[in-house]
Amino acid sequence: MPAVKVNAQVSLIQNAIDKLESYKNFSYQTIRKQVVFTSDTTIMQQKSIFLKTPEDKNFGYWFSIKTQVKADKLDFTEIYNRQQLNFINSRDSTYQIKQIHADYLFPSLLERLKRMKDQLERKPGIVGADTLINGISSSYLIVDASDYLFIDKLSGLPTAIIEKGNDGHSSFYMENRYFDYKFNQDNIDVAIMTIPEWVHPPKDQPALVRLTPGTVAPDWTLHTTDGKKVSLSQMNGKVVLLDFYFIGCIPCMQALKPLNKLYEKYKNQNFIMASITERNNEKTVLTFDKQYDIKYPSLVKAADVVKLYHVSEFPTFYFIDKEGKIAKVILGYTDDFETTATSMIDSLLSK
Repeated sequence: MPAVKVNAQVSLIQNAIDKLESYKNFSYQTIRKQVVFTSDTTIMQQKSIFLKTPEDKNFGYWFSIKTQVKADKLDFTEIYNRQQLNFINSRDSTYQIKQIHADYLFPSLLERLKRMKDQLERKPGIVGADTLINGISSSYLIVDASDYLFIDKLSGLPTAIIEKGNDGHSSFYMENRYFDYKFNQDNIDVAIMTIPEWVHPPKDQPALVRLTPGTVAPDWTLHTTDGKKVSLSQMNGKVVLLDFYFIGCIPCMQALKPLNKLYEKYKNQNFIMASITERNNEKTVLTFDKQYDIKYPSLVKAADVVKLYHVSEFPTFYFIDKEGKIAKVILGYTDDFETTATSMIDSLLSK
């Protein structure tokens, strides 16, 4: 591709960056459509406000990002100021202080533009035909095989960014549509970047201590995605592996292939395995299991069982021996999970 076209692509994005950074404050709204791990579409709406703060060493901005996901009844706001990130949950009027990391602002429009510019400088993309986004005539850039950028030909600001591809565990699709840009608003100042008076820290909760090896595993009754009733007591005399997970949890997804391998290896032996979720409904889990060819049963509506087993991290794996006692607990997923699980199952089956 001729250098002039490469420079034109970079200039188009740089102009948008320069425009946003020229204001003392700016805001915009986003409609995000997201399909990750299942065929279900999550739609969320965000309102983002950025206040230029040159003295800030992390981002150079203070910001407020309000997110609503109506389908999941989620309503939260993230406010960053004075090198502190506050997560405000509107449902219970609480806030938590979150850890700040370098990639935190990656989903923001400004950071997305900067990364796309860097990509184009390393490897030229493709300029597509002009198109209409939300009725706005937009220039169309294919930054790479998975990133697409649309810029309003009149204002020079993005109208949409689409990302799609495969992260090694599943395919994903994310579409962000940007609108309602506002600049240098008089009411955007330090005051709106503070924690509202109506929120409070969460009440202290006693730390959950996982059930220890040697204790009797609490009994439970749950249902599979096809409505079959399953209880732990039915599994007496067998070695049991319980996988507490939820769809979209990255380490949970990393465990899928090893778990399928373990199931195939031991399915004809005195062994039972099941995945347990409190967050995902039957329809979503059924679709997910078919899409990723999950061999072992999935159990749903498990909030009480999650509490019963003191699960606060995902994934959590409980190994239960033939006598119904807990033999081992593994928190999280690591690369040696399959090896560790195989050793534990072999040991329990041999007893």
